[in-house]
Amino acid sequence: MDDIELLLKETYRHFEKNFAAIEELEEVTEESIVSEVNAEIPATPGLLYHIQKNKGVFVLRLMKSSNLRTDFTNVTESPESYPSLRLINGNEVITPKFFMMDNILQAEVITDHLHNRRFPVNEELMCSISDPGFSWWLKPQDQGFQICFSTSLGLDDRCIKLGPLGDQSLAIRNFRKLEHLITSAGLSLDVTNEIGRVSFKDPGAFLSEELKDLFELGIVGEGLFGLFKMLARRHKNHHELEGSWLYLQELASVRRFWIQVQYDLSQC
Repeated sequence: MDDIELLLKETYRHFEKNFAAIEELEEVTEESIVSEVNAEIPATPGLLYHIQKNKGVFVLRLMKSSNLRTDFTNVTESPESYPSLRLINGNEVITPKFFMMDNILQAEVITDHLHNRRFPVNEELMCSISDPGFSWWLKPQDQGFQICFSTSLGLDDRCIKLGPLGDQSLAIRNFRKLEHLITSAGLSLDVTNEIGRVSFKDPGAFLSEELKDLFELGIVGEGLFGLFKMLARRHKNHHELEGSWLYLQELASVRRFWIQVQYDLSQC
């Protein structure tokens, strides 16, 4: 085989390889790409959302979903049918983000609490005595921590901004209920309510650390799960126990979502 024949064979092999790849690429359509993207969306409950950010403020546009994959497909195919998400901006059509939830009830709680609300990007710069801000704060303390509902309560560099986790009066009622359930079962947890703040103290540190993870990270750990299983064996009033458990789950889900919102804002 001379050099020319060898060159021809290599050339034909090159064309055959690359033309085959081009033919495969030509089979990829817009519909197939959309189908592939949608297939990656989980078929679980959650939120579809859009963050509108402009001149130091942002607004959360939320839509609860019992099946994110189905609703994501519907919304992206007909965004004009979902005006509350505000996905059409002139000639631009915005793709919504999604956030998974354990159940549809958590998605409903977050939608009721945060949908269409306007928030300042730099909350601390806009707060005053008359407008103490929307965020809860976690302040570490000896043998526990404190939850502050206002920026005007002597916060320092150790404090962790948690975001708008919920209604203050509802929170205080549920924290008192939690304290009663735990102490009546023979365990130690001191919940002290002051003006604009609630303190959690636990000499053994176990419960306070579990609750701290819930507030700070949005995690309901194995320790809290085990605690409520034990409380269920010791308490006859399971209705009250279930209400307390659901509230903590909802609180954690709001915190997890707010962590995601803060991340999204940092990418804008």
